[in-house]
Amino acid sequence: MPDMTEYVMLFHGDLGTGERLLAAQQRRAIEETPWKRFQHVIFIPGLFHLKMASADAIWRTFLQPISARDDDSALMRDIGILRPKETGIYGSKPGFRRMHQLITYDGICRRLDCWRVEAKKRNSLHTDLDKFAASEPSFDDLKIMADQLARTYIANHGLRRMRSAKDAQRDKQYENSLLLNKYMLLYEELSYAMNLGDIGRVETCVVAWIVLFKATGKHKYAMHMTDFLCNTHFYYPEGLSRKAIRYHILVNPTGKQNKFRAVDWCVELNNLFTKVINGGKGSNRTVDRIILESPLVQVYRNLHGAFERNFMRTHLTNQHAEADMAQTFKQLCVYIAEHSPHEPILGRNSKYCVPDLFSKGLELMDKKEIGVDVEGVEDHATLEDLAVELGV
Repeated sequence: MPDMTEYVMLFHGDLGTGERLLAAQQRRAIEETPWKRFQHVIFIPGLFHLKMASADAIWRTFLQPISARDDDSALMRDIGILRPKETGIYGSKPGFRRMHQLITYDGICRRLDCWRVEAKKRNSLHTDLDKFAASEPSFDDLKIMADQLARTYIANHGLRRMRSAKDAQRDKQYENSLLLNKYMLLYEELSYAMNLGDIGRVETCVVAWIVLFKATGKHKYAMHMTDFLCNTHFYYPEGLSRKAIRYHILVNPTGKQNKFRAVDWCVELNNLFTKVINGGKGSNRTVDRIILESPLVQVYRNLHGAFERNFMRTHLTNQHAEADMAQTFKQLCVYIAEHSPHEPILGRNSKYCVPDLFSKGLELMDKKEIGVDVEGVEDHATLEDLAVELGV
């Protein structure tokens, strides 16, 4: 029987994989040795699936409700310009790739509109960004404006005061836009931190997304990510938590800058080569064939690379080039400016009130903690302890 007391096995995967591993460990809890109890196996939730869950949370908030699509400043109206032939797909099940592109593209245009509004506030002659750029502002001025944008056009503690006012003193579409900017920026920060390989920043973003998951009904993600971060920062030994786990959440297969990827993303890429590209077609696509070909996937890739080098075709690639979105962005920016979601208009109504997911998620967590027995709670780390540890 191998002695695994000084070793661990890091096991990456989605939540379904983690639940199966947890069930196996619970079933073997009565076994005599750590090896038979699977104590050496430590599950690490895949950040790529976490990113997909974050995009789905935004879809559930801004696109799934039918009434959320009717306002002139609604996200669905922007989709009508960015992807006019895919509005039906975005209203049902767009998938991760479409949502990722939508959040990226629409976020760019909405932030450009925030710059336009702020520049016009500071100088009435700057009616658009072209005139503002022609004035050649200094870098210090741009930093001051950027700080002001973060305080003014993103939902903060002042949102509750806005919504407590009378309808005649409110702009409901403006409030919805502030929340949309906030959630999109949280998603983009998570994505940027993952690509950069900044583990501390990723963990800080995950704390915020745990609350959003709780509010959007993704209770399993909220529970598993809370348990994982609490175990990493409070229960595991220093060497295991600070080095073994946190240093291996992300990997960089190419070794290039800003090209870090989650381990489960690499697993999905391997599944693509195993099941789709080299899995056979027609009658040849069987489980036995996939199992037979799977050990040869890397050999096939090496052969393709050798052919490309020998025939001097290394300058070619099957990766799609970045789409030129300049004209589409210009059209969308004009539409956003016409309906001015970032300029308060008192009395403007909305057919849908976007929920404050942070307040809703924290409220649900407080209710859950109230229902927990007091005995033993003091020794259990909570999300609040985690926020203090990470300095959120």
